[in-house]
Amino acid sequence: MSRLMFVYLSGTEKGKTRIFTQDHVTLGTSDACDLRLVPEEGGSLPDGVLADIYDDGGAFHFVQRIDQSKFPITINGEATGADETGAGHSLRDGDTLHFGHGLSGASILFQVMPETFSAAHPVRRNVPQLDGVSGQPLHPLTATLFVKELTTSLWAEIPRKAKLVGLTVVAAVSLLLLGVIAFSLVTLIRNANKTDRLGDQISEVQNRRNQDQELIRKQQEEIERLREAGEQMRRFTQKIAEQYSSGVCLIVGSYTFIERGSGRVLRYETADRISDMPVDKSGNLQASVDGAGPPVQIDYTGSGFVVEKGVIATNKHVVQPWATDQMAQIILHQGGGLAPRLDALEAFFPSRQAPFDLKVAATSPRYDVALCKFDQGDAALPVFPLSNDDLNSIIGEPVVLLGYPTGVDGLLQRIEEPERREILKTRGSSAVDVAMGLASRGLIRPLTTTGTVSDALPGRIVHSAQTTEGGSGSPMFDRDGHVIAINSAILATTDGNQSFGGSNFGVPIKAASDLLQLLDKENAKSP
Repeated sequence: MSRLMFVYLSGTEKGKTRIFTQDHVTLGTSDACDLRLVPEEGGSLPDGVLADIYDDGGAFHFVQRIDQSKFPITINGEATGADETGAGHSLRDGDTLHFGHGLSGASILFQVMPETFSAAHPVRRNVPQLDGVSGQPLHPLTATLFVKELTTSLWAEIPRKAKLVGLTVVAAVSLLLLGVIAFSLVTLIRNANKTDRLGDQISEVQNRRNQDQELIRKQQEEIERLREAGEQMRRFTQKIAEQYSSGVCLIVGSYTFIERGSGRVLRYETADRISDMPVDKSGNLQASVDGAGPPVQIDYTGSGFVVEKGVIATNKHVVQPWATDQMAQIILHQGGGLAPRLDALEAFFPSRQAPFDLKVAATSPRYDVALCKFDQGDAALPVFPLSNDDLNSIIGEPVVLLGYPTGVDGLLQRIEEPERREILKTRGSSAVDVAMGLASRGLIRPLTTTGTVSDALPGRIVHSAQTTEGGSGSPMFDRDGHVIAINSAILATTDGNQSFGGSNFGVPIKAASDLLQLLDKENAKSP
């Protein structure tokens, strides 16, 4: 029985050998196979036994178990074809078997080692002693012929089978060494590539880590900057509120409608009116000068601040509220011959328990600005400093707003429920009555909000400080504590709701400064 040797020519086992002494060897991919085939890295072979090799008294047969059309197998590069005899395909020593193709393939070398394989030792021939004639030295040509003859004789003494075995062993060892060297080179190259990739990955991770640390550092710096800016804004806001809150007044007014010529007041149709609104949901007027009900009176609130002793600045629509009130416009349009009449205009300051009566002194024909006079007497009220800075220099700057957004309703919501009920019970529900109740208890205090200037135009400043109705006429301070604008409007949707918190508007304070100069000139001319 011969020894069968298989040499791997591909895959991760490339260069390795397997030797079997049995007369039947199974080839395949399962662990039960005698010779386990290994594909190239990333490839795959069918599971199970793929072929058998039988030793029939020195005749070797290859029998394929898998269909050739589904899985090709070649011997020395030629397809095995169909096995008509059933005995398999003949194999010879040195044949190359290849299973599959591409990465999904494996190759092996088939070799036969004789049973009597052993190392043969040559026998030295008896060589007669060569004596030179008359003691002369041996001629070089004679020596060469002698060595050649001796070598030929020694080689002839070695058995033929030993020669074949020796050559086979040398070839196998050489092939094995070449395979080992090749495998080692591939392994070294692969490891070097893996080392390079690993180095690149480590470098990439380190770079990413450095980037993350730099990002964290910048974020921490930004957080610290925002914290410091927030703290500065808090201190700045607190300082503004402490210095100027007492000079910001809540303006409460009311107006009615009178018939031109006769002076008759617009009244609800009946005394037991169903609604306090003189206009129904369909937009129809439910009042007339001949009505039997109470007069149609509209209350409103706004804000203002002291710009000169006995003079406050506010918006023109605060002293002429009907110009921007939708319901008032419906009444004036449907009433026919009606005119608005301002019945009350009072200013409530935080430091005073009683209001001041206001009189409209001047209004701007171009801007939403108005000045009102009041008898200040000896009341200590701060005069607000007005800014002269260029408008472009304030874009992006923080601002503070002091005012009374939501009017008396907002002030009521800021106090405890029992006190709120007491004010409404003893004073009544009109805006003036509620304001009187709040003032008598020292509960008139402006609300402070902050924001940023996002745009500045000659007639309009856009800012993000929170405000709403009732905040019209509020002073807007810059970081230096100077008034830069009078809050005037919010951008609202068609249903009256505010659409964007950063779209509040103010009138540059220069408009009020110019109007105040004109008022002072007129006062100087009058006796």
